[in-house]
Amino acid sequence: MAKYHNNLKYHEDKIDKHNITNKELEFLQELQNELNTQDDLCQANPRFWVIKGSEKLYNVDEADGYELYDADCCETIAENMEEIYKYIRDEELDEICECDGIKREISYEPPTFFGTGVIKITETEDKSNYIELESLEDIRVWLSEYTNRNFNVISYKTVDKTYEDTMFLTQKDAEEHLRSNYYHYSDDAHTYAMTAWRSPRVEKLLNILSTVNFKKEE
Repeated sequence: MAKYHNNLKYHEDKIDKHNITNKELEFLQELQNELNTQDDLCQANPRFWVIKGSEKLYNVDEADGYELYDADCCETIAENMEEIYKYIRDEELDEICECDGIKREISYEPPTFFGTGVIKITETEDKSNYIELESLEDIRVWLSEYTNRNFNVISYKTVDKTYEDTMFLTQKDAEEHLRSNYYHYSDDAHTYAMTAWRSPRVEKLLNILSTVNFKKEE
């Protein structure tokens, strides 16, 4: 059941007013031109733009993927087998070999049609002695054993996200904002057109912005 605010309060309008300036008129003219000429993207009026992207929900039953997480460093190491292979090769293998005196080689076999790929770790002096890591759980156990660190495998599901506190009258403004602030958003963030459904004041305001002649009379 919908909930409504029953005690909305108004206060005195204390904002100082002034006659519209030439710069303000120029701004309205430029905005009007942008509103009236930009691509409507098949989106009905009253139209506005937001930033959309995605986020990960962790520890879910129906997972899209799994991350290997280093609980000691509080960071995600990798999200797939190839990334983990590169991590072990570049960050862990030499130290593991030095600790127990066994030289090892590592290789990666990409997946064919199904599966996630296989990481193969082979002793250099005895090629018949090797281990194949075929799942993130295999890798978690192996790394925990040889590094004495606490690794976890975390499931995640990627879902769409419309970012809060984003609202732009033009696509140009939305894209300029995203270019300047991309680091606040997911890698797949993009501008997205929406309709202010049954919002009569918004519709009327945008209609005024689109149709009124803002040229100052001589």
